[in-house]
Amino acid sequence: MPNTKDVPEVGTIYLYDEQQAASKSRWNKIPFVSFFRRKLKLDEKELEDKRQAIMKKNGKYRVRYSGLNGYRQKYLHDIYISMIDLKWRYAFALFFNVYLLSFLFFGVMWWIIAYNHGDFDHVNDPRWEPCVSDVYSFPRCLLFSIETQTTIGYGVAYPNTDCDGTLFMVYLQITIGILLDNLLLGFMFVKFAQPKRRQKTILFSKNACITYHEKELAIQIRVGDIRKSHLLAAQVHGVLIRRHVTDEGVNYPLYMKKVDFTADDMDDTIVLMWPMILSHKITEDSPFYDIKPADLTNEKYELIVFIEGTIETTGEFCQVRTSYTPREFLWGHRFDRIEEFDSGNGRWEIDFAGFNDVVYATNIRHSARELASFRRRKYFPTLNQKQEETYEKTPTIQTKNMKTVSYEVPPTLPPRDDETSSIMPSLPETETDDESSSIVSTDTVLEHKLRKAESNMSFETAADGVSLNETSRYLW
Repeated sequence: MPNTKDVPEVGTIYLYDEQQAASKSRWNKIPFVSFFRRKLKLDEKELEDKRQAIMKKNGKYRVRYSGLNGYRQKYLHDIYISMIDLKWRYAFALFFNVYLLSFLFFGVMWWIIAYNHGDFDHVNDPRWEPCVSDVYSFPRCLLFSIETQTTIGYGVAYPNTDCDGTLFMVYLQITIGILLDNLLLGFMFVKFAQPKRRQKTILFSKNACITYHEKELAIQIRVGDIRKSHLLAAQVHGVLIRRHVTDEGVNYPLYMKKVDFTADDMDDTIVLMWPMILSHKITEDSPFYDIKPADLTNEKYELIVFIEGTIETTGEFCQVRTSYTPREFLWGHRFDRIEEFDSGNGRWEIDFAGFNDVVYATNIRHSARELASFRRRKYFPTLNQKQEETYEKTPTIQTKNMKTVSYEVPPTLPPRDDETSSIMPSLPETETDDESSSIVSTDTVLEHKLRKAESNMSFETAADGVSLNETSRYLW
């Protein structure tokens, strides 16, 4: 299956500098080191660190907040979400340290009870009844605290109910232990079962292709799901982050513009039964209308793609995202096919090994605006600059696709009360031998009939370009 490395460079910009730099790393010259680096994907991590983007390829934002010294307490107001958002190393440290502090606290409390009762002064005294049997040191107090809170009960140490405070301390430690178990175990469960983990099994193509689609320039991105259970009611949309300067001269370095994506002929709804191609047509309303391949050296922008849906197995809402920088756009390429029908087994086979493979399609050096200008000059070579600007500002007529009906059978008209009466109002009879006059009279009659018929009935039609005479022929 061909890929971009097998395609000759014919006028289109190919950028593999980062990949070539990774392959020429000095570590790759050592056989064993290169093997482990390839297995651990260390080269990809280095490229990700060097990649200047707001979002990583795995969907994590690369935005750092500063100046939050006066807002730290707000994290405590939302302590549960703050705990879930912790990194795994901090989550495990919190889990173990909370239990450790709980055991230590109640171990100290049991030691205080035994000390106040004088148990440490009557060690090995058979006539003395301690508050906790066979507990005469702090390590044994700590062990008894762990046994009480975890309900282990080794059978050696047990509390004496005749000692003040032992019954209350047992009740307090067991109650607090149950509370901590529910909180910490629930916290760890939610930490493991976060809906954002679902994005690990949804794949985005490493590059975005710009090619012709339905006679227009379009951005194409391949997305696929490797699980058998797919996202329900999944929708896709994009955001272009680019510098923007207003008419007043205000500069916005991070300005968001909406980018609409469609999947086949399903608008923004996607069904990931197999990998799909997401397309964004570069029209006059697109923020990519002025962008061309030569802008890679002086333009900084980033396309972020979002897919949102409901996880089928858990019913939780999930969002998957990735981003593309200018160096990750392949102009004049399209994605290669990875769907093949296996006639022997009677099923479709999807080869994810070629998920990122692209093929050369055409040479593109200009933006969509420039291509539209060239197209207008081809069909209207006599337009001057002012007329061209007027033509460009003229809004394009958008036609709506309606239900298609057959025109072989004329539409059925509603029944008339009087068969002898005509649909049109009575017209004065005129006698003339002029052929042009008869044609005008006939068109007038047809127009009156058409107006009367439209006032009495309505039917669906897809005849956006059907003339008046052609429509009235069926109404006659």
